[in-house]
Amino acid sequence: MKKLQQQLVSEARERALDVLFGCVTPAGFRASALAAGYPQVWGRDSMVSFLGAVASGEAELIKAGRASLETLGRHQSSFGLIPLNVNPDTGYISTENAGAMDSNLWFILGHYLYNKLSGDDDFLAENWEIIQKAMLWLDYQDSNGCGLLEIPEAGNWMDLLAVRYNTLYDNALYYAASLAYQEMSKKMPTRIERPACQVDAACIHERINLLFWIDRCWVAAHFAEHLEKLKAIRLEWFMLYHNVGTISSRPFYLPWLAFREYGDWCDSLANLLAILCGIADGHRSWHILRYMEQVGMAEPFPTKAIHPPIYPGEANWREYYRSRNLNLPHQYHNGGIWPMIGGFHVAALVQRKWHAEAERLVILLAEANRQNHWEFNEWLHGETGHPMGYPKQAWSASSFLFAEAAVRTGKLPLFDDLISAKPASAVASEQNEVFIHPGGGPVETGG
Repeated sequence: MKKLQQQLVSEARERALDVLFGCVTPAGFRASALAAGYPQVWGRDSMVSFLGAVASGEAELIKAGRASLETLGRHQSSFGLIPLNVNPDTGYISTENAGAMDSNLWFILGHYLYNKLSGDDDFLAENWEIIQKAMLWLDYQDSNGCGLLEIPEAGNWMDLLAVRYNTLYDNALYYAASLAYQEMSKKMPTRIERPACQVDAACIHERINLLFWIDRCWVAAHFAEHLEKLKAIRLEWFMLYHNVGTISSRPFYLPWLAFREYGDWCDSLANLLAILCGIADGHRSWHILRYMEQVGMAEPFPTKAIHPPIYPGEANWREYYRSRNLNLPHQYHNGGIWPMIGGFHVAALVQRKWHAEAERLVILLAEANRQNHWEFNEWLHGETGHPMGYPKQAWSASSFLFAEAAVRTGKLPLFDDLISAKPASAVASEQNEVFIHPGGGPVETGG
């Protein structure tokens, strides 16, 4: 990295720390340092912010991550739902839309992150019943017993996009949360049993790769075997029976699948989480990262939420995308650039040892956040890169801290531990898989 670029990245780190410190309250991380933005402690935002806090090593920020866990856990519903957000000033709890499905997932991962960092088993024990209820609530979101979560439309962080039913983003986090739960449970007594029929992390790993990844070999010898596996675990996907010719392969995991329909675009955050959590093996990771590079998902800045965007008249267009003129093509969730996702993009490149590309993107990420005198905006226009979202966003600052530390140290808090805990059966299945490489010959997928 050249001297001027190093200076830019160094200044970006200091500015990101300023923003994240500005989001600290006794109740945890606000999502924005400005009252006009998002002044609440959000389930997902605060836990992504916790990642950057841990990467920074700053004790006050780590303390705020723990406080976020306490605030969210204290407002858990009687059924186990972690709220979408809590206002630390008024105490108002928001579960006002379907977009809270991932709060439980990030909450469990936040506890795992804190326990691995601190070794504070007493804190884990104090919160264990809350964690168990949060996991049990997630298990009940598997409405048909297939082993994956079923999500209502716009029911996660993409709360203005028509993702639905078996979604990649939520189920990648479900795998990670199940694995984290299994690891934490080894330290704790069991008070609330998970249902005996519930699959474990290794089974979720298998189901995601069976359902969401479409490889060219399906059309040939492996198709019948693959189909039988899907039928046996109730993942009966209409496209496999009647419509396989329309989508013989994709270089990324599909974003969602439902009854007789599916999304056909690249959800960047979901695919990056699949890499970081260890769901995607070397073969799949290479295809995902290469595709994202080829289509410019990190241009002009990292990283666009989806590619390609959805246009009016297409099957997945919804008229509610016009709300506040927000989710038009190349904007917001519909192909807008999110610096938060950019941090995960850099981290995935570091994990897969694409060091030159990781360095290039962390510089672009610093430049994105520098706009308008270091505003650290929520999101940017997907074509122009102009800031459009709220400034001083906690997870935009946090993701930069996470990315910068990853490039500098090679360490990935949370995800390094998830990879180390990866079930042996998942590792073995990857080592035995053979897919058809785009060049025409078979390629082993382990690694």
